[in-house]
Amino acid sequence: MKLHAAWLAGALVLAVVLACNFSTKSNLNTSSNSASSSGVFSEIHMAKDDGNGKPGDETNTFKPTDRTVHCLAKLRNPREGVKIKFVWWIVDAGGTKNEKIKEIDYTTGPRDQTVHGHLTVQRDWPKGKFKCELFVDGALDRSIDYYVS
Repeated sequence: MKLHAAWLAGALVLAVVLACNFSTKSNLNTSSNSASSSGVFSEIHMAKDDGNGKPGDETNTFKPTDRTVHCLAKLRNPREGVKIKFVWWIVDAGGTKNEKIKEIDYTTGPRDQTVHGHLTVQRDWPKGKFKCELFVDGALDRSIDYYVS
């Protein structure tokens, strides 16, 4: 009987391991790059400005004259007190590489379903590749690329 119990226990452990591997999260958004996700966000995307300072159409490609870009992150299980940081970077644009543009800190409130960061520049964007990194409680969670062309 002990041999059968050992086989049963081993089979159960294997089943749990396989179940965990098959239940991993898929990409939240096809344009987002995974760091080591905390699972805080259910979706992240970039958006154009609607002309009134609010997020408009979802996109990852902007024109140089789109002076304001928005990054929206929907919270999977909203809770108060989560510290989110948006860090905006030039990846490779206008002769500049890997330069931080700005950081925006935000702490979630009790009713927040989505966190939103935006960046406005005073002149046209240079053409090239940019990214916005999202940190959760100090740890990099996601990075999303966007382009100006």
